[in-house]
Amino acid sequence: MNAYQLNEFEGIPAPEEREQFRIETIDQVNWALRKLAAIEAKQKEAERLAEAELHRIRTWLECEKSALELDKQFFESQLGLYALNQRDADPKWTKASTPYGTVKFRKQQPKWHYDDATLVESLKSAGRIDLIRIKEEPNKVDLKKSVKVVGGQVVDPESGAVLDGVKVEEQADSVVVEVGS
Repeated sequence: MNAYQLNEFEGIPAPEEREQFRIETIDQVNWALRKLAAIEAKQKEAERLAEAELHRIRTWLECEKSALELDKQFFESQLGLYALNQRDADPKWTKASTPYGTVKFRKQQPKWHYDDATLVESLKSAGRIDLIRIKEEPNKVDLKKSVKVVGGQVVDPESGAVLDGVKVEEQADSVVVEVGS
């Protein structure tokens, strides 16, 4: 906002004067438009200032969150080590619960690793085209339902064939930290 606009801004009628105020001439129209221009300039100035402050606040918040995330990771790793030590000492140990939260294990599904092209060929040679989608990719949902996993390898129970192109990796239980509200 320049000095001219600041001067215009200062001449705006007070709220109690506005009831009697009427624009009746072209000079008053000109005067009112100058006031509007000054008001809009003041609004833009306020928006620029707010945006600059918001940027500073967001930057500060990101720094704070980053530092706090490191603290969070530290405590979660310590709680995970505690849970693992408890499970090592007592295989039946399942959780620790306090008024502030819970540390426990959660079962995870095995993770399947696919080599689609090899698996499709293996399914074809095993005569299991019902497990292959028309676009020549394995139907992984039906595959999981209809095969057996033996030692990390996938075996077709109907033919006894080991299916190439897929391996099953068992996963350890994950540690879950739930913070109460």
